[in-house]
Amino acid sequence: MQALRSNKQGKQVFDTLSPSRQKEIVRYISSLKSEASVELNVDRAIGFLLGKNGL
Repeated sequence: MQALRSNKQGKQVFDTLSPSRQKEIVRYISSLKSEASVELNVDRAIGFLLGKNGL
């Protein structure tokens, strides 16, 4: 959520997702154990929301 606060365009796209999809993304990232994997996956998710990379 912190990454979305600093990226307004990503936040707008995230807000248009269905509540179940939002929950799925947040649950997946919060289940990661290492800080490195969290950062990597947050960057990937933001990129995906902005259409910069596909998953």
